[in-house]
Amino acid sequence: MQQKTLKLSTLAILIAGATSANAAVYRVVEVTDSTALSRTDYYPNDVDQSLIPQRLEFHSKGIAASKEGENCFAGTCQDGADYAVIGEGRLGSEGVPYRDVIPYISDNYQEINDEDRLYNYCVRNLGPNTCDNWALTQYYGKGYNTNLVEDRSGLGGLVRVQEAWDKNYFGNATAVKGTSGFSVVDTFADDATGYADAEKAALGTFVDSRKTTNTVLNAEGTYSDGTYDLGVATGAYFEKDGRFARQFAKRGFVNIFDISKDEKATPLALNPVSNGSAIAKTAGQSLAYDAVEYPAGSGTLLVVGSGSFAQSDFNDVDNKVPDNRENRGDPIFSDSQFKECPSKFSAGLADFYGTKECQLSVFANDAVFWTVDSGAVAGEGYANLLSKRVDKNGNTYSALDPDENDRSYQAGATAVSLVSNKPVVVGFTTDSVDKQSIDEANRDFYAIRASVWELPANTTDASAEAWKRTIIPGMPIEDSDGDRRLTYSLATDVNANNKVIGVAKNYRSDNRSYVERMFVYDNTAKPAAPTFLDSSISLRFFSGANGYPAAINNHDQIVGKLDAETVNQVDGRFRRQRAFTYVMGDISSDVPEADKSKMALKQGDVYFLDDLVNDGNASGAANQYRIFEATDINDAGVISATAFKCEGGYDNLSSTSFCQGGAANSERTVAVKLIPISVEDETPPSIQLRPEADSTIKRSGGSIGLLTLTVLGWLGFRRRK
Repeated sequence: MQQKTLKLSTLAILIAGATSANAAVYRVVEVTDSTALSRTDYYPNDVDQSLIPQRLEFHSKGIAASKEGENCFAGTCQDGADYAVIGEGRLGSEGVPYRDVIPYISDNYQEINDEDRLYNYCVRNLGPNTCDNWALTQYYGKGYNTNLVEDRSGLGGLVRVQEAWDKNYFGNATAVKGTSGFSVVDTFADDATGYADAEKAALGTFVDSRKTTNTVLNAEGTYSDGTYDLGVATGAYFEKDGRFARQFAKRGFVNIFDISKDEKATPLALNPVSNGSAIAKTAGQSLAYDAVEYPAGSGTLLVVGSGSFAQSDFNDVDNKVPDNRENRGDPIFSDSQFKECPSKFSAGLADFYGTKECQLSVFANDAVFWTVDSGAVAGEGYANLLSKRVDKNGNTYSALDPDENDRSYQAGATAVSLVSNKPVVVGFTTDSVDKQSIDEANRDFYAIRASVWELPANTTDASAEAWKRTIIPGMPIEDSDGDRRLTYSLATDVNANNKVIGVAKNYRSDNRSYVERMFVYDNTAKPAAPTFLDSSISLRFFSGANGYPAAINNHDQIVGKLDAETVNQVDGRFRRQRAFTYVMGDISSDVPEADKSKMALKQGDVYFLDDLVNDGNASGAANQYRIFEATDINDAGVISATAFKCEGGYDNLSSTSFCQGGAANSERTVAVKLIPISVEDETPPSIQLRPEADSTIKRSGGSIGLLTLTVLGWLGFRRRK
């Protein structure tokens, strides 16, 4: 191994020497930890506190919007100092993602709630032969004791939530925001005043929310009256008679700062659907994903997301109640008590919140919107449905699948943008798939499909009755023979040009992977089918490559994450992924005509961001980072991303380089922003592909150069197959 490392290091130095006169395309700026999160006690009885600073991760989610006409490539960004990154500080595993309406998007059974079901999900949808370790990590937390999981030394994990009833709960995700250093973002959930009196009387005494809630940011922005942040918070825990309960699992929030008033931001809870069932309005969940000011200049925010409108099936104990291992100290739940939760709720909140099993309550959820302004009052923000749950035949979808009551209706609005001054909302919704098979076991079923919601052309009324839902065509759940084709499809973002991006998840494996295929849908050209990126253009793709497009700006530049190697994932291992960008549109529109020839990125280019931050200097600051996920991009070209960081630099310039020879705990997960380097710099930006040191995929969009090819031939270097 030492010999191989030496050869690779020699190669990296020679390649760097051949290209060291060039500059990178993006500058990496880390947003550092200026919070006290690394000094906060976390399960002090179970976890070595000295490990917390190294294991505290910062994950980006978004980047502040740019001002009109700004373009960092043209040198108008002043090094991007004004652009805040939002995200969260995280200790350990989430268990199930905090931002998901239902676990891992596809779980309309709502059954992924213990170690075995996490394992089954991994086998059926991801495929590697390490699913047992993945499931244990998600359930018992990162760094769990492989010989004694019941010692609870792992960080995070779903088991922490399920055993909170007896042991209290310490949150492991905290919303943060900052331009150069992160600060903690407060929410309504941080104080007892954020909860209604009737619920507080039943729940008990409020427990310090800094230790008992999880909060994540999804968006931030400006509007006529000020600024806002929005995201998702879990309910805080309340103590009563030695037990700890919370009102709800998740609740969307908005923090509004009115620039006309010298005061703190107003923290608001965004409640579930206004005309939903009583149990859904009280204990149900909501999630806030995105917002625009509509009508423009009105001072009113149109916030979109997801909200509960009815309960799921409480008789479906086989799916809804965890089946854990008592010999591992896992919490034990009663099937009969879970079945009685609806009747307990009807009898009174004290009975409902006094029953451990009712903390497992799950709901049918729909895509919703809230209208919020600076005069909003806490408790008034109930959600409205984006559209009626009506199928193509005019029939109303019920909360529960009429053919399989253990499935429930699920939908969410993940993004919104103003297109010609009118809001276009995208996300996913439930559709009833009409099975072609005559086999009774394969009858109709609910499935999740990518969708768009729009207002009619002749109205500006954003009432619940006005919206029209369209399922994005060209991505059927089944093929014409009735065979399952997709697990789900999901739209992730939309821009002002009416371009929609998203993913379609394959139900069956392709080239040893259950592929997430990225698509672009031109909503203006409907009903045309979407364009799948792996089959339509020369991307960094191979058959069976997974990708996730997180964001698209108004120059039609897309960022996200993409498989960076071709290894078998089914019955193999998880593929390494890296952040990428696809320049689908013209990003030089605000660059002076005389400087456009200096642009390193051109329309049609696709690159891993690791290549675009490479400056060829193994001792430089850029070589401390490997960018594995890009989460947002603004119109100035600034990208928010999450990276691995090796303090002092990786061993060489390759994307697969070791950090300090692979020493334990040598890497940290950090949030960064990537600032485009101006074409006016003394050394104009240029692209330098990193040397390959593993079975990474074949690169497109650039060449190595004659000198480097000569060096490669001299070394006799060969890629491993």
